[in-house]
Amino acid sequence: MIGTILKNIRKIRGLTQSNVGDELHLANNTISNYETEYSNPNFDTINKFINVCDFEIQFLDKETKKVYTIDELSKEMDF
Repeated sequence: MIGTILKNIRKIRGLTQSNVGDELHLANNTISNYETEYSNPNFDTINKFINVCDFEIQFLDKETKKVYTIDELSKEMDF
């Protein structure tokens, strides 16, 4: 599923696998392997891929409907 998501956001921005690979310093076949789910990127790579495509990962608290960014959740929070 993540491969399809990565491929779709790349295509929404009109980027090629080469464009994304160059930005991430990864080979074109590595990007292809992620998109076809032959191999799976780690979360950090997913986040970088998404940032290259000018998207942002957000987390929705279903209970409160509050949206958190990765940056917010990466910091110490007082609850």
